[in-house]
Amino acid sequence: MNLKHVITTRRRLDKTFLTTLFLVLSLSAFAQKITVTGIITGAEDGLPIPGVAVLVESTGTGAVSDFDGNYTIQANMGDVLLFSYLGLVDEKVKVAKRQINVTMDTDLEDLEEVVVIGYGAVKKKELTGAVAQVKSEDIEQFITTDVASALQGQVAGVSVVSSSGEPGAESSIQIRGITSLTAGANTPLWVVDGIPQVGNPGLNMNEIQTFDILKDAASTAVYGSRGAAGVILVTTKRGEQGVMKVDFTHTYGIQNLNENAPLMNSSEQITFETLKQSLGLTNHIAILDRNPSWYDNENDFSQYVLNENATTTNYSLNVSGGSNNLTYNFTGGYLDTEGSLVNSFAKRYNARTSTTYVSDHWKINTSIALTIDKRAITNNGLLATASRYAPYFPLIDPDADAIFTTDDGAVTTPLNNLAQAIKRENLIRREVLNGSLDITRRITDDLSFNTRVGVSIRNQLQKQFTPAYTLVNPDDFDDTETDPTKSFVNSEVQRLTKFSWDASLNYNKKIGDHTFGLLGAITLEEDTFEGFFGEKRGVSNNDIKVLNTATINPVTNSLSGYKTTRVGTLGRLQYNYKGKYLFSVLGRYDGSSKFGLNNRWGFFPSTSVAWNVSDENFWESFKHVVNNFKLRASYGEVGNDAINDYEFSSTIGQAADYIFSDLDGTFNNGTAVRDYANSVAKWETSKSINVGIDLAFLKNKFVLTAEYYNTKKEDMLFPITLPSSSGAFNQTGNSPFDDFDHRSVVLNVGNMTNQGFELGARYNQKIGKSNLRLNATFSKNINEITSIYNNIPFILNGNSQLVGGDTQNSLITYFAKGYEAGAFFIYETNGLVQTDEQLVEYQKLGGRENAKKGDLMYVDTDNDGDIDADDKVYKGSGLPDFEIGFNLNWRYKNLDLAMNWFASVGSEIMNGNKAVSYIAGRHPDLNNIWTEDNSTSNVPNWSGSKGDFNHNGNTDYWLENGDYLRLKLITLGYSLPKDVLEKLDISRFRLYVSAQNPLTITGYDGYDPEIGGDVVRRGLDASRYPISALYSLGVNIRF
Repeated sequence: MNLKHVITTRRRLDKTFLTTLFLVLSLSAFAQKITVTGIITGAEDGLPIPGVAVLVESTGTGAVSDFDGNYTIQANMGDVLLFSYLGLVDEKVKVAKRQINVTMDTDLEDLEEVVVIGYGAVKKKELTGAVAQVKSEDIEQFITTDVASALQGQVAGVSVVSSSGEPGAESSIQIRGITSLTAGANTPLWVVDGIPQVGNPGLNMNEIQTFDILKDAASTAVYGSRGAAGVILVTTKRGEQGVMKVDFTHTYGIQNLNENAPLMNSSEQITFETLKQSLGLTNHIAILDRNPSWYDNENDFSQYVLNENATTTNYSLNVSGGSNNLTYNFTGGYLDTEGSLVNSFAKRYNARTSTTYVSDHWKINTSIALTIDKRAITNNGLLATASRYAPYFPLIDPDADAIFTTDDGAVTTPLNNLAQAIKRENLIRREVLNGSLDITRRITDDLSFNTRVGVSIRNQLQKQFTPAYTLVNPDDFDDTETDPTKSFVNSEVQRLTKFSWDASLNYNKKIGDHTFGLLGAITLEEDTFEGFFGEKRGVSNNDIKVLNTATINPVTNSLSGYKTTRVGTLGRLQYNYKGKYLFSVLGRYDGSSKFGLNNRWGFFPSTSVAWNVSDENFWESFKHVVNNFKLRASYGEVGNDAINDYEFSSTIGQAADYIFSDLDGTFNNGTAVRDYANSVAKWETSKSINVGIDLAFLKNKFVLTAEYYNTKKEDMLFPITLPSSSGAFNQTGNSPFDDFDHRSVVLNVGNMTNQGFELGARYNQKIGKSNLRLNATFSKNINEITSIYNNIPFILNGNSQLVGGDTQNSLITYFAKGYEAGAFFIYETNGLVQTDEQLVEYQKLGGRENAKKGDLMYVDTDNDGDIDADDKVYKGSGLPDFEIGFNLNWRYKNLDLAMNWFASVGSEIMNGNKAVSYIAGRHPDLNNIWTEDNSTSNVPNWSGSKGDFNHNGNTDYWLENGDYLRLKLITLGYSLPKDVLEKLDISRFRLYVSAQNPLTITGYDGYDPEIGGDVVRRGLDASRYPISALYSLGVNIRF
């Protein structure tokens, strides 16, 4: 072999070997593990985060950050590190260097977050029903005695409307529309720390950790008949392990009414009186001429009823802490709110102490809460009473025991009523003591036993006092009169004791990819009520306000009481496979003492399913766009027993019903059936389907939830008035226990549907040193009564009058087949009678023979030649077509800004205030009433009588659009920086200013367009207490 060739070949082999060896050594060096270190901090505050899990995705090797946020882990170059922490968005970083610092954002759609669902809790990812959560930070800026009002616009499908602006008044809450025709049955069940409450629990804002709102029947079914109108679960704050923490908040504010009703000034009023005189109508010109100095008066009598710059003071204290096994929490508060009208205020003192003990096998929660409420309720229609008094009349002395009356009848009523209304007192003191004990015993790793006991004792004392007055004729001061029956004092005492107990077994087992949950429970609730009412007239001394100083024998003394018992058993199965496919089924067997023996029990099932689509393998390619995608569906049935106790049992009463009498003409009392019974009344049942979709985008920064529901209400319960031919009689009195129609009997009257669409959206974004959080809700509900018993067209309720009048003609809201519950049925008008020809034709209608030119022209809608109740037509209702909520929270460095907006669209309002001011002759429109010389006017003739066809409160003349947009809350705050806090040795110091209800945009011509109330009264603005705007300054200090 050629030597040169051999040498050349060897050199080539050496080069190849050396190259291969170099590549192997290089790859070995590249794959060599390195130590990666870094610091993990929060994006919102920049503080280190301890406890963050750090995982090498390819190997499963893990580490945890220490108290200062530091971590250390072994990884190869090119590996991917996964950083995860509960409540924060996961971060993935490719290893390219040895030092990797990570900033983690808050995850507003944390799928591992726990949601309370009743008798348990589930991760948000495993939720199958329609449940929404509101956290304390979303509402804690509100200053109110009614926590429900802070929920307005926060949750889609939850309608919160103020029933009154009076301090201490509770809002009307409806979850997914009207759930029942029965008064009081539309209020959702409140459950505080697992214990069912009686009505709104009256919590302090600072007590609350979260609200979890159960909306669909599959979710509420676990609470049986108490959950027929939805459920609001309240979790109060609990202590945490560690050193004691102290949080103190103080707020001071003033409030005033936003709007005043339009009224004539003195010059305009005198012009109108002159016009009335020229038309031959009752007027004040004669009394003005007798007192010529009155012509120069310009007196605003609202000064007697308005309390301008009413103050609100709020103090709140929270203390918490604990050891490894025992934690504690104390919350105390004091709220003092003056009303914008005189004789109204609300004071509330509250304290709550809770403890939690945890060991290997036991968990014990205790809670004791005391709330003391003191309220003064002003006289109904106080503003309307003041508005009736003409501005040229002299001011009165509200502290005097004598008031003027005159021989002018139009003057007497407003003056006397105003003087009495100012001095009238209506005081309520309520004390509520709640105690609860919650014990959980872990029997095995999979099986646990829980029992809860709750006791609530509510004592209430209400006193009303109207002082005695001497009536003085201003034309003759020696002409005086005293009517002792006009003064009175009464007292009402109530005591309600509620006992609740439940016991449950929970079994939770995971076998491979399969997870099972079994629940079996029994429940017991017992409510015991006792009440006494007494009243006497003829007050002998206005400074002594007790029953035994009145001189006239008792007008009314009455005792009342009832006991309601509810018993239930339930079972629930929950299943999920790999967290992707979720299934739940529940059955509950309920018994209620409100029904007769044959219908006392009812069975109500429910089921729900969900599919986490985004967990499927085929979704991986879409997950960077749609981070979370879940579909949900449910069906459920819930019973409702919201009727009075003992409706299945008749009672006997006495009344002067015999037609013969003694020789002295005194009629003899007879006995008759007082309350008619219906022993076959049965459960009112809701059958509901719900379909939902949950979506998340932009690393869960943007979250979208949409729901569709359809609920059928069957066998609705409602009291029906019996005809006089039945022999039933009506006996009402001054006692609140006896003031109802005894001619009624409760029946299952028909069926109703609610169907609607809900949309909720949340967005969270960190931009530089600012953090933005947005929340928007949209709710649309369509209510319809689909059938009424015996195919009758409608049911009337006697509490829907606007300005009074005879029964059927004056009623406004109807329960009519094919329409929403509480629909307005009123007379349609077609302008005024303008010509002689129109008058001749109009007078041909039955009931309008005495019509005159300038009168409103009622439309004979049924073309029968008469104007009667059959001519009433549908004109909308107080229910909106849809509601919108929008909430903004923005933070930049140490500044923070929050705004809450709410809009209601599509409702109608019957403007009773305008009707009253027309009847009283005080509205500015009246100087433009129709006359022969003003024949183009659209303001009808005036008579001053509420019985006049032009002034009846049951026509579309008073109908107005109820749309409005309201700024519910705006708050601007500043927090001291961290370096200053460290020097002061405190953890937080925040100053803030806020305004509640400062702006309302509406076309409504009344005090306020937010007209709440029950299903019968919603949308009827009849001299209610308006909502005020509150402006406040506050400080929050945390140690």
